[in-house]
This record gives sequence, structure tokens and C-alpha cells, in this order.
Amino acid sequence: MAKTARTQDEKFIMMTTGSTGRLVFRLACPAIITMMITAVYNMADTFYVSGIDVQSPAAVGIIFSYSAFIQAIAFFFGQGSATYISRALGAKNREHAVSVAATGFFTALIIGILIASSGFIFMDDILMLLGSTDTILPYARAYFRYILLGTPFIMSSFVMNNQMRFQGNAFLSMMGITSGALLNIILDP
Repeated sequence: MAKTARTQDEKFIMMTTGSTGRLVFRLACPAIITMMITAVYNMADTFYVSGIDVQSPAAVGIIFSYSAFIQAIAFFFGQGSATYISRALGAKNREHAVSVAATGFFTALIIGILIASSGFIFMDDILMLLGSTDTILPYARAYFRYILLGTPFIMSSFVMNNQMRFQGNAFLSMMGITSGALLNIILDP
């Protein structure tokens, strides 16, 4: 516990008294690397899916809109709670920061479960609304099931990612996203 407190105190000093330029660089580089790795993952995913048939990449494109939707909702909870956490940590109110972090995480998890449940109930309607055709629908449906199952976990991981970055742990946040993306790339074939 003493080591954790010391690390938190060091992080507090770094975030409140350090050079702004150095701090921005230290926090921005991992965020930029994360975005680049996510782009590579999306390209790898599309590459492997395009080898299946013509309809499968179209199905992935249909589901991409849904992925952007759940990412936006997760960022709402992640960045909203993370800014509040940053202020609580700045005021050295760690207990409140922990409470807000848990609230943001579990709210996103519950909303993700509700969205996924609704997605299973209204799957065909949602897919058609996102631009699917009758030809693509079976492929989109097959892919969408997996994405729906992962929705609560995807959303809660985005919340944690934002919360970690706003606490000054951009490198750990990058490692979490990177390990997931690399695992997906490896398992794609």
C-alpha cells in the first residue's frame, strides 16, 4: 500500500507541477500509438475477412457503424468520469475518485448489456438500418452476434482506457489496447 501511495503522490506531482510541454508529449505519444495500432488492427481484420468472400467485408463495414456508436457511448462515460476523477485526484480525494471510476465502469457495463440485449432482439432491423442488403444480411448477422456479445466488455474497456489516460497512465492504457489488438490480429486467421 505504501508503494501505491508513493506512486500516486509522484503522479500527482508530475501532473500538477511538471513541465506542460513534457507532460503533453508523455501523455500524447501513447495515445497516438494506440490510434495507429487500432488502425492497423482494422486493416488486418478487413484483410483477413476479404479473403473469405465478397459479402464478408461488406458485413464488417455494416457493423463498423455500430462499433462507432458503442465507442461514442463508452467515450461519453469514460471521458465524463475521467474528468471528474482527475479533479478528485487533484483535490487529493482518492475515495471519491474510486467511487466515480466504479460508477463510470459499471454504468457502461450495464448500458452495454442493455444495448447488446436490444441488439439481439432487433438484430435484423438494426442491420437493415445500418445499410445491410438482403444479400449481406446473413453475413452481417453472423458477425454482429459476436460483436453484440462483446459490447458490454468493449464499452467498459473504453471507459477504463479513458480513465487511465486521464490519471496520467497513458502508457498502461496503450499497453491494454495494444495487447488486445495484437491478440486479435494473431487470432484473425
